[in-house]
Amino acid sequence: FTVGLYHNEGGLRVAENEVLIEFHDAASGAPVDVGRLRFALHMNMPGMVMNSGATISPAGGIGRYRAKIKPDMAGDWTAQIKYDGPHGSGEISLTVNVKP
Repeated sequence: FTVGLYHNEGGLRVAENEVLIEFHDAASGAPVDVGRLRFALHMNMPGMVMNSGATISPAGGIGRYRAKIKPDMAGDWTAQIKYDGPHGSGEISLTVNVKP
């Protein structure tokens, strides 16, 4: 799969954010239904870990999901996308910078 993570303002902020997540077949580029999806942000700090979970809903069309998420502070977070469905299960992690 290829995964696209899109935000209409170009990046996450310390506020309520709406993110579009899209899944496509790596070979054909066709949209792929990945089934159940979870999206969360994690920030590791000395002595503690901060977490921010998202509310997920379909975004119209195969392989398109809308996530609403509100990070608690600015900085570098690890975005974790987990899926489980008709094409198997998996997990993708990437670093995102949250602006004030």
